[in-house]
Amino acid sequence: MTIQQIGSFVPYDSNMYLLIGEKTMLIDTGSGTVSAPIIGYIDELLNGRKLDYIVLTHHHYDHTGGLKDLVPVFKSEVLAGPGDAHKIRMGGPDGIFGVDVTPCPEVRVIAEGLKIDLGEHLLEVIETPGHTEGGISLYDHKTRSLFSGDTVFADGIGRTDFEGGDTEQLRESLRKLKKYDILNLYSGHGPVIEGKGNDSIIRGLRYIGE
Repeated sequence: MTIQQIGSFVPYDSNMYLLIGEKTMLIDTGSGTVSAPIIGYIDELLNGRKLDYIVLTHHHYDHTGGLKDLVPVFKSEVLAGPGDAHKIRMGGPDGIFGVDVTPCPEVRVIAEGLKIDLGEHLLEVIETPGHTEGGISLYDHKTRSLFSGDTVFADGIGRTDFEGGDTEQLRESLRKLKKYDILNLYSGHGPVIEGKGNDSIIRGLRYIGE
């Protein structure tokens, strides 16, 4: 499996990660503010293959706004955590960015413990609420890689002062992640950590007062 980070032309956009194995997956879509070159780059990397899955780590616009452009092009199965899937389906105002998010009724719920099969790699779904009610992370046991959305970053944690945020839930999510052997951390913003990914979890717990 290869992991390719997809860049954006918009400073506040989320990181996007394209995973290519026997099947393919895009984790998060960015805001969709500038979609055409992103779609072109993904298409180039896929080299004629189908984009099987789009997985959303949480419902915030900077991670889901690109759905309106990517789904019609790639016809992917769209997956999100149980606490946020309904909000993505419904769309509507995003209080953080002050925009209306296009509804995406195709979203299917994925919950704790489900493993998404990309061939030689199984991505385990971990429910990690706190930044939002239904945030999820994905863990690949084979490469010991965690895709954490906005739960934890290389040197920081997700905010809990937005609607649906909860500091105690985020603390519990970080405690849960600490039990995993994390070598590489692919977070929703900021740099990728290759090696010593667990150190970011430990720092995150310190930031939250653990």
